[in-house]
Amino acid sequence: MKHLTRLALFLALLVAAATPAAAQQGGPRQAFTVTATNRTAAQAPQGQRRDDRARPGDLVRYRLVFTNVTPGAVRGVTLANPLAPGMRFVGGSARADRTDARLEYSADGGRTFSAQPMEEVVVDGQRVRRPVAPERYTHVRWTVDGNVAPGATVVAEFDARVGAGTPAPATSGR
Repeated sequence: MKHLTRLALFLALLVAAATPAAAQQGGPRQAFTVTATNRTAAQAPQGQRRDDRARPGDLVRYRLVFTNVTPGAVRGVTLANPLAPGMRFVGGSARADRTDARLEYSADGGRTFSAQPMEEVVVDGQRVRRPVAPERYTHVRWTVDGNVAPGATVVAEFDARVGAGTPAPATSGR
């Protein structure tokens, strides 16, 4: 089977979800899921935290999972996640389970991505390009360069910290 484009992948996922075979197996598998787990609450001593709700300073782990539910290999798989307002990316925390997953970040609301976002600032009257601090990233994105085989998964994750005075995002899992 030829490699599917992103649009074809989307359509294939819709078709796969509607097939009788999927219904006979207890429903379709999810092609893409994102979970957020409050790592701070999960690691707190029993009785210290009453719930998983994220509070300022808490560490939240985001986990993105893509599963190829189509009968053929897919190419051009991209996993992207914007950071919720007030969440601060933790530098060095992003990882994927595939070596061919290219990691990029955005610091401009998702308009541009690069391995190291840069900004122009004026220092002592001179325009200077410098790296953007990871805490200012707005999006994290992985692009898989190779094929994802039928039934295979791609798992990527990163950590973010809840900023002070920030409404906490909902978290799931443990």
